[in-house]
Amino acid sequence: MSDKIKVEVDASEALRVMRELSPEMMDRAWRRTLRKTGVWIKSQTAKAVSKETKIPQKVLRARINYYSKWNATGKIWIGLNPLEAHKIAYGQAHNAGKGVTVGRNRFPGAWMMPVYAGKTGQRRYTGKKIVMQRIGKSRLPIEKVMFDWEQSGRKSLEIVAERVKERLMVILEQEVNYEIQKAIGNAR
Repeated sequence: MSDKIKVEVDASEALRVMRELSPEMMDRAWRRTLRKTGVWIKSQTAKAVSKETKIPQKVLRARINYYSKWNATGKIWIGLNPLEAHKIAYGQAHNAGKGVTVGRNRFPGAWMMPVYAGKTGQRRYTGKKIVMQRIGKSRLPIEKVMFDWEQSGRKSLEIVAERVKERLMVILEQEVNYEIQKAIGNAR
């Protein structure tokens, strides 16, 4: 799904202050502002989704990327595809009755399968286990159990997007002030 959440900012207040700066200084301040805002969005989205879904932030941050464009715009990409069930908890998955429990999520009818690496005859246990389940009533086929987090991820991103304008203006003010201080020789 390629739905987009677009945030547009009226930077007229900041531009008044920025008129005091040279074009190069304005460009540097704006690029740093975009980069820092992108990092902020990435961390805030990971925190919000983690709080709602109990998925570790480490797993979520690997699925959130920030791209800075040469035309002074930025873009956040979030991979909302389902996650493998064994990755969604802080601890390990464990058998629980007739299924597997991973964090606060229970997957009835699932089991843990050890992962082996290497060629046939030279296989060795990797120490990892994945959560599997049967499709249908017969013994085969089987598939990995996946955890769908698209709805909560999208909702959390929309909540963060509401706060982006305010945060962008705070960072822009800081960066413009830094460029001014640098120009008069007071910057560290």
